[in-house]
Amino acid sequence: MQRVVPLPVRQGPACRACAETLAPHQRVAIRGVDTELYRCPQCGLFEFPEPDWLDAAYSDPIADIDVGLASRCVMLSGVIEAIVRAERLGGERLLDYGGGLGLLTRLCRDRGLDMRQYEPMAANLFAQGLEASPKSDFAVVSLVEVFEHLTDPLDVLSLLSEKAELVIVSTELVPAGLDDLTKWHYLVPDLGQHVTFYTVDALRRLAQQTGYQLTTDGRGLHVFSRKTLSRRARAVLNRPRLAPVLAKVQRRRDHAGSFTLADAAAIQEAANGAKGAVADNGASAVLLARGRRSGGPATGSHRPTYKRSEV
Repeated sequence: MQRVVPLPVRQGPACRACAETLAPHQRVAIRGVDTELYRCPQCGLFEFPEPDWLDAAYSDPIADIDVGLASRCVMLSGVIEAIVRAERLGGERLLDYGGGLGLLTRLCRDRGLDMRQYEPMAANLFAQGLEASPKSDFAVVSLVEVFEHLTDPLDVLSLLSEKAELVIVSTELVPAGLDDLTKWHYLVPDLGQHVTFYTVDALRRLAQQTGYQLTTDGRGLHVFSRKTLSRRARAVLNRPRLAPVLAKVQRRRDHAGSFTLADAAAIQEAANGAKGAVADNGASAVLLARGRRSGGPATGSHRPTYKRSEV
């Protein structure tokens, strides 16, 4: 009698939050291509496991349809300042991870927070000279509308957890009871940049694996922290409208001044240095030409130098 060898059970992709095997959930047209959306039966996270369309999706990193970018940065700069100062971290270095055009970094620096930014794709318009690596030493890191773009949230949070006391995240949670994600505005299938969608349980599992506590408003704002958040920080998280008043009070308490004028002076100094270097280089070219015409040695050879803010 011939022995029947059972076929191996095909394992599906693993959840990005808890490593549980994902289950197919529904077919979705992403950038016009029919694609399988998966769901984690353990923590409820939704994801596209193999988004092979990302190169095309990020041909323009800042989406034209993201018309709320500016108002979001204005609002969250106040929330971040209020939470950071409530946790007595206002004098520490901050990083905006995935900072886009640099607007949030600029606004936070105007508020007296020493924020830098990391952005691998978009042009940095508002925080030039303030670029930094996420591997550097930062006490607070913000990820504003970034988590849903990540294919490796655990790796990113693990890297940040090596040094950061606070990680402030804004990303919308999957609405409770929603089964058809094509009816959810946050999916943005025509764009294809959003590939991971979280539940509170998914975020909590990420926190547990990286040594953080999770505090969330249950909607779109979440804080990973080493210790329990203060009552004031939790109040800001749940009632963002309190942020401007609390931030102003705490800024006075900390005797914190804005970086606006100092940054402007640094930019002007760098520009003057560049002009001087270019002028020196022009003079060197004249001397070089004279030396060649006379058969003498070239003199006065200089390279332009450009000063950048230390990170």
